[in-house]
Amino acid sequence: MPTVELCSVRKKFGEIQALAGASLEIREGEIHALLGENGAGKTTLMRVLYGLVRPDSGELMVDGSALTLRGPRDALARGIALVPQHFMGIPALSVAENLILGEESGVWLSSSKVVARAREILTRHRLDVDASRPAQGLGVSQQQRLEVIRALERGARLLILDEPTAVLAPSEVQELFKLLRELRAHGCGVVFISHKLEEITELCDRVTVLRAGATVGTRDVAGATADELASWMLGDDASVEAPSEGPASAGELALSLERVHAAGLSDVSLELRGGEILGVAGIDGNGQSELEEVLAGTRALESGELCVLRQPLAVLSGNRHHTGLVLDFSVEENLLLADAVDGGSPPVFRAGWISAAERRRNAERAIARFAIRAAPDSAARALSGGNQQKLSIARALAMAPGVLAAFNPCRGLDQGAIAFVRGELLRTARSGGAVLLVSTALDEILQLSDRILVLFRGRLVALPAAAGSSEIGAAMLGVT
Repeated sequence: MPTVELCSVRKKFGEIQALAGASLEIREGEIHALLGENGAGKTTLMRVLYGLVRPDSGELMVDGSALTLRGPRDALARGIALVPQHFMGIPALSVAENLILGEESGVWLSSSKVVARAREILTRHRLDVDASRPAQGLGVSQQQRLEVIRALERGARLLILDEPTAVLAPSEVQELFKLLRELRAHGCGVVFISHKLEEITELCDRVTVLRAGATVGTRDVAGATADELASWMLGDDASVEAPSEGPASAGELALSLERVHAAGLSDVSLELRGGEILGVAGIDGNGQSELEEVLAGTRALESGELCVLRQPLAVLSGNRHHTGLVLDFSVEENLLLADAVDGGSPPVFRAGWISAAERRRNAERAIARFAIRAAPDSAARALSGGNQQKLSIARALAMAPGVLAAFNPCRGLDQGAIAFVRGELLRTARSGGAVLLVSTALDEILQLSDRILVLFRGRLVALPAAAGSSEIGAAMLGVT
């Protein structure tokens, strides 16, 4: 008997049909992959399962009984927990305080008893961290483990993990996989959402594919290849590799940083030339956002020199929610922001006025080119994460940049969109543009980069030309 079953779930938000008869069966003690393009309905279906969204129709069955969830508390009472990609505790509180946060025991515990209880829990789950330290001092993988432990201590039998490896180093990914296999061995079920097909083939037992809000089907993962899964997910648009266009020919200097010091960055130097892609690998939190702000001009230099020799410089933000988009603006308004900063250009801007018709046509062209699932007047906030990322990329490339600084450009994208974006980065470089690719995805760095640096604790680390994934991964963790 399946532990959890979602049957013919439908959900509509305004005119958008997010779910159109999606079904999912998760058995006890299995790791079940949920795969689909951006906007396919994966997140909405999981929000239904966790009680965050009430479906228009369809049924949720838990251990064979129909169930209506009034919210996440009901879901957790039934053993269903969502493990977020990013830490959702309170960073300023201690590890121990975060562990007991939200409990309903009503018992007053002294600080010493809270810490003692937390130590017992951490020891039982083999997480070697100081229970009394602030949670904000933990590494990303430790924070993720803490979220899993909180869920398990509240009786979770089914864990929902949405893109859990996006911010992890290769060695940390393997540690997570080890944990998930242990949970599976003890009868815990896992829903594993990932766009990394190689992770699904390595870890998961079965996979369900969604397309346009409906279930395409479910199959065993054993024997399936990444190409087969991509074909099943994308149909006729199943290209998963960026096009090969030959080696880059580095041209004149386009961007240079010389001994740059800024808050969060120390002695950063690099040179980027036209026609090349310079990859900067690293785990999130090692200075990526600080480097982005320096390039965008929002973080002051304490010393050193930044020279942009080929204009314009386009910065594709790694945080689409906070710095990449204005979420309450429409798609067509967001597409115009970069141009508007410089006063605007025809045909959209004419003599200080904006042509509504040209603005809409501009948005329609971008929507078609980048396969953005939205209307020109849709609010950016209403788009799925992947479609928000496509919108950010569309705006950056519309500038025809001389230098493109792309921070995690493929995060949250499906395989078809990843292939498209990587192809655009390659074409930008092969046509003479200069691309600085800052990414936590090591496979992306290895596939696209002509040269590779590693950013660790605010410093750039140079690597030998022949460095492979193990050497780069070690540098990302500060192992020399």
